[in-house]
Amino acid sequence: MNNEGKYYKEEISELQEGLTPFPEDVFLSNQSWLKNYLLPLISIDLGLLHKNLRGTVLHILNPTEPYEGLIGEETTDFHNEFCGENWIALELTKDNKYQFLGSENYFLSAPIHKDKTDEEFVQHVKEIHQNYKNTKNEYKSKGRLLPWQEDNPQDFLDRLGGETWYGNWTNTASIPSAFEMTVAEVSEKQLPNDGISISYRGKEFMYIAEVSGYSYCGEGADSILMFYEPENRIVLFTYDWT
Repeated sequence: MNNEGKYYKEEISELQEGLTPFPEDVFLSNQSWLKNYLLPLISIDLGLLHKNLRGTVLHILNPTEPYEGLIGEETTDFHNEFCGENWIALELTKDNKYQFLGSENYFLSAPIHKDKTDEEFVQHVKEIHQNYKNTKNEYKSKGRLLPWQEDNPQDFLDRLGGETWYGNWTNTASIPSAFEMTVAEVSEKQLPNDGISISYRGKEFMYIAEVSGYSYCGEGADSILMFYEPENRIVLFTYDWT
């Protein structure tokens, strides 16, 4: 718990009820192609953070991109008000599945871009899928995250609950136009949430959790940050590259 009485925990190495690594069937059937681009790492029942949200389950996703740079950096023609450079958004259905609020062509590894990618990029995508599969198999057999050595298990989550924090993610790329984000001046960082506010149609996002992509896939962003706006059931992701 933090000093305001809100649930907050760091470096979660032991699972508890409400946390489910490597969830299955998290995307709508008409967007099954999402499994090519977004890897489900762990599901979180929001009842852990807010009793009135028990049964609402979010899934942290690790993109298979980028190889270099930022996700969405090379597909600007397919950005929209919900998905842009270093930001993606999904809608959570009533049965806790994700509907991506963008086009498949947002992803550089989509078929339409096959003539724009090189062998290094293609190999990176293959490797991150294989790393994910290997770590998933190790978890099923040993109950631990082992993307590397047997004696180096990784945390299931780096942070759960608490407040948003100021970092590179706040100014790496502009938030998509559907959302509003304000960031306090450096001198005002003693404010709640480090002076950061993210909203959709006037409704504030909650900071939910974060984890490193390489904890599950051997590589990825230093921090995958997940936010949730419960009235419109919008899940927002961004990535911190420290």
